[in-house]
Amino acid sequence: MRVVTYVLVACLVLTASPASAEWFADLYAGQSFTEKSDVTVHSPAGLGVFRDVEFDRSLTYGGRFGRYLDGAPFVGLGVDASTFSPRIGPQRVRVDGCVPSGGCSGGQGGTSRIDVDVIAISLDLMLRLPLLKTDKAPWGALQPYIAAGVPLFVTTVTPRTTAQFRNHEDDTDYSFGYKVAGGLAFQVASNLMIFGEYRLTHVESAVELRDAASHRHAPFRTDLDTHSALLGLSVRW
Repeated sequence: MRVVTYVLVACLVLTASPASAEWFADLYAGQSFTEKSDVTVHSPAGLGVFRDVEFDRSLTYGGRFGRYLDGAPFVGLGVDASTFSPRIGPQRVRVDGCVPSGGCSGGQGGTSRIDVDVIAISLDLMLRLPLLKTDKAPWGALQPYIAAGVPLFVTTVTPRTTAQFRNHEDDTDYSFGYKVAGGLAFQVASNLMIFGEYRLTHVESAVELRDAASHRHAPFRTDLDTHSALLGLSVRW
């Protein structure tokens, strides 16, 4: 992450030069898949760890705006914003320690529906390879690219559909994670490209679920490792 940060700062310095640029604006949508993860809950009964909790697949959509430099046409910077909802559905899992409903013997346990909504905002460093250059496509009609960033993840957990947290209010976590991506863009018309992209994001989210009646807090923590397959349109000028 430090290396990515240093590179981003260096590119920001480069953008202060008078060189002209190719600007771009992207819109995209696709599917996201979040890997299984342990969910840790601190309740009045004690500490409980729900093992290998599954997350539902989710629609992912968002947009990106930025530019590539004429002086270094393979280097670009973009601001990206996206959202997805890896909900936790009802399921049977192994529980270690104590559970909110009471008891610390461990064994098999269950989860009810817990809504998880994520917004990710990122400054991305982008590197592309301009291929098939023509007069109408001076930047290349075919552009493989990679991207990396350190997004701010805004994660909201809403547990009120569960028996254990029926009276608990939702809470929002603000945490930095990381993102890596790779894709292929192809020019289909003047100033218009289509692209396909795969991205991997990671964030560690922790919220405080507050009981509206007793005012007790139940800290809730999990990791979100998410794979996304995206299709989009990119306007270039």
